[in-house]
Amino acid sequence: MKKKNGSFWILPILIVLLAACTTTKSESMDERSKDAQNSPDDSDKANKQYAKDVTVYRLSAESGLRENNLRIAKLLDQKAELEKEVLVVRNEKIAAIRRSHDELESRMRHYRGDNRENWIAFKREFDSDMMQLAESLRDLEKEHVNYYK
Repeated sequence: MKKKNGSFWILPILIVLLAACTTTKSESMDERSKDAQNSPDDSDKANKQYAKDVTVYRLSAESGLRENNLRIAKLLDQKAELEKEVLVVRNEKIAAIRRSHDELESRMRHYRGDNRENWIAFKREFDSDMMQLAESLRDLEKEHVNYYK
């Protein structure tokens, strides 16, 4: 009885599979050069999208800041017949809101984004501060309305 040697065929099959799966140095260089050529396009797209996002957000933030500015002006123009102590406290609150508003305007005007991660962090913090300012304005407006009820 003769034993069939199956391992004889396994070695050549493995060599063929291994050769098919590997790339040569020139193929590898070609792939890298294609990636390098495509990379600037992807980078340009990302930069254009980033610039667009910043522009759109700036316009939105400036709109919100203008609205807040009008609300502050309205609060200042209201001719309230308040007691002196109440009027002093109200004017101090308005002044604090005005400082906060001016600081937000300055931050938006002077922001120079250098990368997307910094932009995301700036936007998150700016949104939070804008919401706090809007809440302060609402509270002051409610105080004014409630005083005359």
